[in-house]
Amino acid sequence: MKEYKIENLTRYYKKQGLTDRQVNNRLKKEEAQEQTEKNQKQVKKMTITIEWKKSSTWGNNPNATAEVHFKDGTLERSQVYKCSGCGYDKESTVIAQIFNDYLRYKLWEIEDAKHIQKGKPYGIRLNYEFSPYYEGGVGANCYYSISEFICGKFEHIAGGNTFDVYQYTE
Repeated sequence: MKEYKIENLTRYYKKQGLTDRQVNNRLKKEEAQEQTEKNQKQVKKMTITIEWKKSSTWGNNPNATAEVHFKDGTLERSQVYKCSGCGYDKESTVIAQIFNDYLRYKLWEIEDAKHIQKGKPYGIRLNYEFSPYYEGGVGANCYYSISEFICGKFEHIAGGNTFDVYQYTE
């Protein structure tokens, strides 16, 4: 774990009133999470299918799944990603959840994140206290520039009244 990260996390957790033992346990957990994210399988192509389900309370809600083709030749079909509520972009929220589950390693590959901080596209959080991540609720259009930033291509390949299909390719 990087030295600046330990100091920032320690300060953050100490403010929450945690003991030294609890802080150390949290730091170990953060380090394990960081290693998991850095060691994700590399994605070759990913197809995201979003079905819009009608809710009497929240209007249309997205139910998204992803079919992920990895560079090692394997294929994985994801769980169903859902969200509801109002006041934010629900479509980009499920896309962000999928990107975080399969493409977070790309954010760790960015060298010298402090230098890139100002030039990064909207929707990427390069945070020095916690792991970098893709933000939801920012609008699905942001994922075109986000994908370009991480050396990929994001396309809307099909759509209708009750569905949308996006494809991310390396």
